This record gives sequence, structure tokens and C-alpha cells, in this order.
Amino acid sequence: MKMVQLGINKYRFFLLLFVVIISFGISFFLLREEEIISVDLVGSEQQYLPLNSNYIDPGFKIMINDRVVDEKEYNYTVDNDINVKVLGDYELVYHINYNDEEFVLKRNISVVDTTKPVINVSKNPVEIYYCDKESNINLEYTAVDDYDGVITDKVEEIRENDRIILSVSDSSGNLTEVAVEITYTDEVPPIIELVGNEVVYLKKGAEYVEQGAYASDGCGKSIDEDIKISHNVDVNVPGEYEVIYEVSSSTGKTAIKKRTVVVYEYNGASTNPQQDDKVVYLTFDDGPGVYTEEILDILAKYNVKATFFVTNQFPKYIHLLSREAEEGHTVAVHTLTHKWSIYQSVETYMKDFNDMNDIVQKYTGKRTRLFRFPGGSSNTVSKKYASGVVSAISDRMTKDGYIYFDWNVDSEDAAGANKEQIYNNVISGMKSKKNAVVLMHDIKKHTAEALEDIINYGLANGYTFKALDEMSPTVHHPINN
Repeated sequence: MKMVQLGINKYRFFLLLFVVIISFGISFFLLREEEIISVDLVGSEQQYLPLNSNYIDPGFKIMINDRVVDEKEYNYTVDNDINVKVLGDYELVYHINYNDEEFVLKRNISVVDTTKPVINVSKNPVEIYYCDKESNINLEYTAVDDYDGVITDKVEEIRENDRIILSVSDSSGNLTEVAVEITYTDEVPPIIELVGNEVVYLKKGAEYVEQGAYASDGCGKSIDEDIKISHNVDVNVPGEYEVIYEVSSSTGKTAIKKRTVVVYEYNGASTNPQQDDKVVYLTFDDGPGVYTEEILDILAKYNVKATFFVTNQFPKYIHLLSREAEEGHTVAVHTLTHKWSIYQSVETYMKDFNDMNDIVQKYTGKRTRLFRFPGGSSNTVSKKYASGVVSAISDRMTKDGYIYFDWNVDSEDAAGANKEQIYNNVISGMKSKKNAVVLMHDIKKHTAEALEDIINYGLANGYTFKALDEMSPTVHHPINN
């Protein structure tokens, strides 16, 4: 009985041992199956590499479960065709051999341009003349990109108030903007130009009519509407007043202009016995011409009489001789042709004189006995044509009952004097003469412009204006030929 029991126990022992061994093998097999191998890139699969930079490969790693496999346990090669000098997409291919297995990984590398172009401006800020502020500004600049090279021709300019924005993009879309400031030089103050005369004479009680003014901002742009006008003219009180014109430009520059208004007592233009020592004879040579009618209008406005030493230089206006006579002015002979050749002899002068006097008679109804030598009796040009001819003509004309007049006040309009100079020349001459015979020319624009001021000054200062007649005091120059 005991031996049988022992055999059974042995059997159970080996059976148990077998079970243990089988269980251990199964467990070992199961443990082997739970090992996880992973092969992954370090870093992102898509990477961007700045142009011309060095590429540092982050590589890859092999993991078995949580353990990083040492590089000594595997082999690998990399296919790499990256060109850091050329934009584009490249591929890195890793061929990995581990534990008799081959793994392939790929990484995409994009070489990109992230550097903005550079704009170099020769001047910043740039100075321009103020009046050219609306004009195009020629800037000098260059634009260079690290990949595209010189791209100056791609620069765009945008004007924004007092600066210019330069912008340029390279082929990769990198944008650069540079602001160029604008400064202005030589800002010109506004200019005011009066309509009418700077001096206005008004009879006491007459209405002051504002004639206005024009204004520009110094660059020629009209700013008439911005003019401010102020004055304290009292037309009922004789005296001198100022009208002030003021205007400012958009830059704050200001201009002021003044007009003088003289209010005076008016006793009329006729002769005043108490004023015979202040007589003015306004005389006009060489017309009628383009400005004669304007001069006649001014004389009529003030009821001032004058003397016209006439010619036939401008037949288009010869009909104005009739108006001159009808309005009470003296029409006298100057010359038919106004050519110096009339001084060739007494006869040539007399023919010229008589031919002109015939025209005077035609338009005025009567001949005249008054005349003025071309160049005045003191002229020396006549010497080129005949010696002593002016003296001979003077003797002949005087014997025949004709009277010639020179002048003792020269406006110098024939010498090119402007409006202000003519006015000053005449006024200063009037002041120094008891009887002022004033030489002017009704074919001169500036004479017509100055005439009203001259008359107003004379009336305001007690002068009497008369036309020459056969009883007028003669003014003779010394005859030089």
C-alpha cells in the first residue's frame, strides 16, 4: 500500500513541474509580444529653413516601449539634397536598419525667404520749394533684396500729406515700407494787388465805392475770398483816410496792403481868380491812339480840359479829334507823320504841318494856330537834316501867326516811366511851377493809368486845370538848331 502511494505522489510532482514550466514559457512568450518598437522623427515633419542659413538636422529616435534605443544598436543613411541658396521644397529620407528590420522616414524642408528688402533713400527728409508742393517729387533711392537682387523698379510711391511712403515686396512677399518726410523751404507770403489806384480822391459828400483787390498765396493761387477789408472813411469830413486789406495764406503768412482815400472840398475845375498861380496845362502828344479814349473819359469825369498835339500816325483813331474838340479840349498840330525827315527844310516842315492841319479842320471844323515841334524846339536831331532849320521854321511860323509850345514839366512817359514814376514826376513838377505845362503822351498805357491820380491830387490841392489857347503863357526851350 505504501509503494503505490509513493508512485502517485511522484506522478503529481512531475505533473506540477510540467505545469509550471509550461506556464513560464507562455508567460515569457506573452512578455515578448508586449514589446512596442516605435521609430519617429524628432521635431516636425514639415520644417522651414531661412535662405542661406545652416540646416541642423534634429534626426529621429527609436523607442522600445519607454526605452530609447542607443545609436550603437542600429544603422541608418540619409538622402539629403537641400540647397540653402535656392528657395524651394526639399526632402530628407532616413533609411534605418534595426534588429534586421528596415524603417523609412521622410521630412519635408522648405527653404524660405524671410528677410525683407532694404530701401536706401539718399535724403530723408527731402526739402522742396513750397510752391512746388503739389508737383511730383523726384526721390533718389535704391531697393535691394537678399534673393531677388536690385528691385528698385518695383518700388511704389504713395504721397500722404507731408510725407512719401516707399514700399516694395520681394518675390516671397516680404514687404518693406519707408516713410520719407517732406519739409518746405522759401514759403512766400501772399500778394495783394489793389483794383484801381492806391490813392483815391473824393469830393466831400461823395460816395466811397470800394473797388476791391486781388490776392494770391505767393504761388499764384487765388485767395481773393479771404481778403479782409477795413476802413474808417468819412466822406463828410475832409481828410486823409486808410483802407486796409489783409489776407493770410494757408501756411499762416500774412500780407497787408493800404489804399489812401483823400476827401477834399471841391470848388470845380474852372478857373479861380485866387488860384491863377497854380495852373496846370495837361498836354498829350502823338495821338490819337489806343489809350486816347480812356484818357478822354477820365478828363470828362472831372470836367478837366487839356491840349492834344495830334498826329496821323494811327488813322484808326483819327476820328477821336472830333470828340476832343466837342468836349472842349484844344486840338493842336504836332506832325502828320512824326518822322524826323520833316526837318529837311522849312518847306518839308510846312507841308507836313499844313497837311495835318487840313485833317484837324476836317474833324473839328476849324484850323488851329497852335503847334509843338516834334522833339521840342530844343531838339538836336534836326541837325542831321538841315543846319538852323528849327530857327528858320520858328521865324516863319511866328510871322504867319502860329504859336508853338514846349513844356516845363516832363512826365517822362516817353522814356518808359511807369505809373508811379509818371505820377511823381508830374506832381513834383507842378509844385515848382506857377504855370505848369505838362508833357505826356496819350499813346502810353501808364499815362492813362496815372492820369486820374494826377487830377485828383491837383483838385485836392487847389490847382486849376486849363487847356492851352492863343492867350496862354508860352513855354519855350532854347532853340539848339
